Amino acid sequence: MDGKYREDQGANKAHLEQRLGKVIRDFDDDFDKVLASKASEIQFSFKHLNIDNELPFYLFSNDGELIYWSAIDMIPDFNNFSTAKSYQLLENNRGIYFTKLRKIVHNHKDYWLLHVYPFYDKVEIGNEYLKSGFNPEIFGNDRFLLSGNPKENYQNLYFEDHYLFSVFFRVGYDVQGKSINLTLLVFFFSLLGLVLLIGGGFVHTLWSKGQKFLATIYTFLILFFVRLIMLAFHFPNAFFQTGIFDSSLYASSIFNPSLGDLLLNVICYIVVLSMVIAILSRRRVALAFIKFRNNYPYWLSLTAAYILSTTLMFLVFYLYLNIVENSQWNLNIEAIPNFDYLKIVSLFIIFLGGAAYLLFTIIGINMVLFKNEDNYFYPLKVLVVFVSPFLIFLLFYNFVLFVAFLAHIILLVAIISFKLYQSLFKLDFNTFLTFFFACLIGAVVTGAAAYQDLRYDEVRAKIKFANNVMLDRDVMGEFLLEDIIARVVEDAFIKSRLSDPLLSKDPIERKIKKIYLAGYFDQYRQDVSIFSPSGRLVLGSNNSLSLSEYKNRYMNSDYATQVHNLYFIKSTDTNTGNRFVAFVKIQRDNDFLGTIVIELNQQRIESGKAFPKLLMDNKYVTNYIERDFDFAIFEEQELSYSSGIFSYQGLTVENFLKNENVFTTGILFNGYHHLAVSYNDKIIVVSSRKYPNNYILADIAFLFVVYLIFTLLSIAVFILFSGLNQLRFNYATKLQLYLNFAFFFPMLIISVIAVGFLSHSYTEDLHRQYFQKAGIISDNLGRDLGGEQFNNLNKDDINTELYTLATATDADINLYLPDGKLLATNQPAIFDKKILTNYLHPVAYASIIESKENRFLQIEQVGDLQFKTVYLALKNGENQELQAIIAIPFFESEEELNLMITEVFSNILIIFVLIFLFFLVISYFVSKNLTHPFKLLTQKLKDTDLENNEYMVWPGKDEIGLLVNEYNNMLYKLETSKKVLASNEKESAWREMAKQVAHEIKNPLTPMKLTLQHLLRLQAADKLDNGKALVNPINSIIHQVDTLSDIASSFSTFAKMPLPKNQELEFRKVVLKAVSIFNYRDDVEIEFTDQTGEGTSTKIMGDPKLYGRVISNLIINGIQAVEEGKKPKILVNLYFDGQEHIKLSIKDNGKGISDELKEKVFLPNFSTKSEGSGLGLAIAKRGVETAGGKIWFETSSDTGTTFYLLFPLIP
Repeated sequence: MDGKYREDQGANKAHLEQRLGKVIRDFDDDFDKVLASKASEIQFSFKHLNIDNELPFYLFSNDGELIYWSAIDMIPDFNNFSTAKSYQLLENNRGIYFTKLRKIVHNHKDYWLLHVYPFYDKVEIGNEYLKSGFNPEIFGNDRFLLSGNPKENYQNLYFEDHYLFSVFFRVGYDVQGKSINLTLLVFFFSLLGLVLLIGGGFVHTLWSKGQKFLATIYTFLILFFVRLIMLAFHFPNAFFQTGIFDSSLYASSIFNPSLGDLLLNVICYIVVLSMVIAILSRRRVALAFIKFRNNYPYWLSLTAAYILSTTLMFLVFYLYLNIVENSQWNLNIEAIPNFDYLKIVSLFIIFLGGAAYLLFTIIGINMVLFKNEDNYFYPLKVLVVFVSPFLIFLLFYNFVLFVAFLAHIILLVAIISFKLYQSLFKLDFNTFLTFFFACLIGAVVTGAAAYQDLRYDEVRAKIKFANNVMLDRDVMGEFLLEDIIARVVEDAFIKSRLSDPLLSKDPIERKIKKIYLAGYFDQYRQDVSIFSPSGRLVLGSNNSLSLSEYKNRYMNSDYATQVHNLYFIKSTDTNTGNRFVAFVKIQRDNDFLGTIVIELNQQRIESGKAFPKLLMDNKYVTNYIERDFDFAIFEEQELSYSSGIFSYQGLTVENFLKNENVFTTGILFNGYHHLAVSYNDKIIVVSSRKYPNNYILADIAFLFVVYLIFTLLSIAVFILFSGLNQLRFNYATKLQLYLNFAFFFPMLIISVIAVGFLSHSYTEDLHRQYFQKAGIISDNLGRDLGGEQFNNLNKDDINTELYTLATATDADINLYLPDGKLLATNQPAIFDKKILTNYLHPVAYASIIESKENRFLQIEQVGDLQFKTVYLALKNGENQELQAIIAIPFFESEEELNLMITEVFSNILIIFVLIFLFFLVISYFVSKNLTHPFKLLTQKLKDTDLENNEYMVWPGKDEIGLLVNEYNNMLYKLETSKKVLASNEKESAWREMAKQVAHEIKNPLTPMKLTLQHLLRLQAADKLDNGKALVNPINSIIHQVDTLSDIASSFSTFAKMPLPKNQELEFRKVVLKAVSIFNYRDDVEIEFTDQTGEGTSTKIMGDPKLYGRVISNLIINGIQAVEEGKKPKILVNLYFDGQEHIKLSIKDNGKGISDELKEKVFLPNFSTKSEGSGLGLAIAKRGVETAGGKIWFETSSDTGTTFYLLFPLIP
């Protein structure tokens, strides 16, 4: 056990030394930059020391005077560190720091350069901007102790043999970036990879063998159990507790404990659904579904498809709501300024859900309409009947869902009317149009969901606001008073006045009211009462209570707040406001000086949003309402109180409150959204301006562009994996794509430039407003404080003037002396709570003090809050001597810039999408118009043959006209060539025919001649008297005559055979009829197998009589190919070849065809038989190929010959 402990200690030490090594190297880099900056300087200056530093550093003179500081969140005290040590730990009221001290010499003077790196932050306020605790970049957790000197049981840390400090790792400490055993991590990844590798190989084998449904089931089971095991062992959440696997950013259920888990689940669903889609998109499945579909009414199948599609639409709708309601971000147009990878992942998840919705909708409707497309009005009628109840219900129940459902209906109508399913799986321009249209529908659906979420958030915020107004305390007031009480207790001026009974106490009251209670508490009536240590009233109004009466009336646990000695009394009287009462006990050392009672009676209610959120502690955040709402309180339907811009005077309360929605989802009235909340016999109506219409359109446009990008990326990935041969665009598609690209790319460039230009323009305008406001403040301060009177004013006078001006201008003002130290501020809490130090920003120091600039704007950051500050020089009007530096921070600057970016983006996106869609439609019709002549020419060329060709007429003399003229010239030349060719072919054909006829007739004429000569010899020998002697010669002559007749018939058929008919036919019936001819022959065994399935369509184009003769000839040839003594066996098999072809095979058990004869089988003059013309297979090949089919054979001397016929099916 001790060995394991020592091993862990050593590993922790090595890891920490490695991290510290990087920090020290950053120290050294900054040191090199400092040396480079001072090389040419006579003395150090802020201007040259303001380098691009990695870490904060400070420069001290040899006697400890601070010469330079690079950061203002912490200023080290020279007396807090030792000059005898290079590396050491520095601890002060701001935190614990690791430091490196160097001595440098410049112009024969010694200086100390101190580099610091935070180990631990001590921040009194904790919120979303300020974080306290250990540095997570160095330490894994807080289970450790630090020491600047070696200690027993502590680990001494070194860097290149230099001692740094010592650390004690307590039980439970873990190194930075490590949250679980590495061995377990490797085990999980190995196991996961093994399961996916073996399971994937098994599934691929099943899929390759055609067992696709079984492969899909196994895929689902494998992925389901893998995800189940991962969730059970919190993998990978326990390994990677940041980013998409951080449960604090998103968590909705045990199945989706993080955004990463939701992404993995959706990907698993998409994998399974893709396999299902691949199965359902096959033609064979669609044909099989017809048989299943025919067992039920047609309207029932349509309704089932509509229900499936509608369910998927609502799933996508609520998938969006699930993500935004369970995460820390929004996905609407307002998310653009702070767009990050988490939002991209969220939108990608929604895109995957939308893709599944689209594909299943199209495939479902395709399966129902397959082979039933003639009457598409009936599906539309069923759709109207199906959606009507939903539309009526949603119209009155939820208008947002009504809009989403209406978009879904438009998609269904478009799929049915324009047959969008025909363009889904072939990559042409219609496919792109289908996807673009689906992106638009998806954007409308999810845009409606975004608006729904916005309404939900607004309702929740208004209910919370109403409860704070009617039931709860003033959170902001309580927060501010906590700080005010602490500062009053420590105020030296107040203590001095209270300790001297001869001094007037009126200045105490004035200071509390003008300095401490100015600003937010102007909405309260302020009463300050001062009591002596004995409880005697020293200062107060005539109506002031005694101290004991104050205590008896207000020191009640029912009124107590989180702040000690602060009480909040909720008013039950409509005519009086809420009340704060604070008891402030003043002490100096151990002497009790008296009690100050601060009584605040609320006159009007304000949100106090101007106060920087930087000072809001987490314990107040839950009850703080950041938004500023208008509201009114009604009692017995009479307006008793109102606040804000909206006028409630002209409101017809009775009719207004009769609407039940005003208490649930709120209603829109006069450009505002109103929500009513009941409280006893009172009703509070909270109002806010409705979400701008252009933002609603911008949400849809933003989502459309996002889905469009994801769609194009998905197509690009598909092409990358399937090969570029998928890009077989025709001319029209290319033209449309070129036109759209010619618009899209310049529009994209223009949009980017416009955003940049408008952002820069607005930023400049914002800066002008800041400078204008700062100029007004500077002029007032210069008039009231500047000049010779500045040196005669005390700090309290300056603070009073500063508070008054800050209240009047609704700004925060800090005043610095020319040495860079704070003189006065109206927000002392920022400095008192050590959020910032009392030192001027080093860049402002260099600009205002050293470079003598009059004004300067600086982007600054405190914690995670970024803001802008305007610095101005307050100079003596007579000698232009710098008297002070005015600093005015604008904490809302980032929010204002984000609002501007949102506004600009929303307008540009709307314009972009509208023009894109408009141009998409225009390009479709333009390209259609431009390609119409080419389509006409194409059709004419297809119809061009040797008979009945028509000339084309084109009115213009453009390129199309030239092409038409060339086409007409081609027809003329074709007619001329046809006549010459016909004459030549006729002559050639007759010569070939004469040659063939002569050859064929010569064969039977020779035996006839011999027979007749034999008869002549018999006659000469007087042997013809016997009739029997004539039988054989005559029979031989008759047989030869029959042969001649057959030859003549075959040649006649070949010569006079008309062009085959091209008509629709059921190929199964033709095959059955041809095979049935041979069923009555006992000398032949014929076996017919039909694998197409009864009820399925086998329609092809062709001539049924020709195909019948071809099949019969092939069967006869197969019979004749069998050797004598062996019974012929013919196997006829009919089956589908893929989804678009049907195949017939005719196999015999003959001796096969030799290799030297294979190429001659289909020649007109070739035959392997002793009799016959050799024209049968030639006629068959000609007839089959004329109809668009194919005929070929496979032969073997062992198994015989198989002839194949392949024909395309009619879709």
